[in-house]
Amino acid sequence: MAEYSKQKYYWIKLTDKFLTSETVDFLLSQKDGANYVVLYQMLCLKSVNSNGELARQIGDIIVPFDEIKIQRDCKHFSIDTVRIALTLYKQLGLVYEQDNGILKIANFDRLIGSQTEGAEKKQIQMQKRKKLLQGGQMGGQKVENFPLDIRDKRIDIKEKNIKEKLALFTPPTIEEVTAYCKERGNNVDAEQFIAFYSSKGWMVGKNKMKDWKSAVITWERRNAKPTETNYTQRNYTEDEIATLFTDIENFDNIAI
Repeated sequence: MAEYSKQKYYWIKLTDKFLTSETVDFLLSQKDGANYVVLYQMLCLKSVNSNGELARQIGDIIVPFDEIKIQRDCKHFSIDTVRIALTLYKQLGLVYEQDNGILKIANFDRLIGSQTEGAEKKQIQMQKRKKLLQGGQMGGQKVENFPLDIRDKRIDIKEKNIKEKLALFTPPTIEEVTAYCKERGNNVDAEQFIAFYSSKGWMVGKNKMKDWKSAVITWERRNAKPTETNYTQRNYTEDEIATLFTDIENFDNIAI
């Protein structure tokens, strides 16, 4: 797999009401409030690889983030800003402390989105394909300009009709073939007919049989063809040959 398809991107999923929510409004009303909001967003992104936990793993040890670590990593914020922000986040329910003492972003799964670059490219391709379909063009051919949901239903109905047609044929019983042969007055052996086509999976050449009565008629016509008479060659003795060519008068009396 290409490296570009493995590279992963993350983003913060904010609703249109995020900045007007009571929580954010309260933060913004504080001194340095704008920094508190930005720092919160940075902590969300910084914890994407730890499922929202403000901690790092060193070997087998998980080390919680402290105020100094957060200030060092996020930069641009004073240690006092970080300390006050964490206190406010806990009070407002934006973060909470787990039993192991590690802080975790509340509702983290709903706040962070992720996607590989390969998946993003596929998504763009699908969107282009959808636009082509909606525009009535696909592969250089004109496509009926129906809404996608209606077009999908039309395809489903068409596929259903094809399957129903393929499922219409039912192999006959010996009794049915016998009765049909009797009705037509032919000498087709019903048991032989059934055995022959059963061994072939009721295929006629490379195609599935559609009408067994037509096959019976074919057998009927085949059986009705006259067979060639086999004649036995007469072997003559030397005396008979001599008589044949020397006594012309006796030609009509020679048995052949």
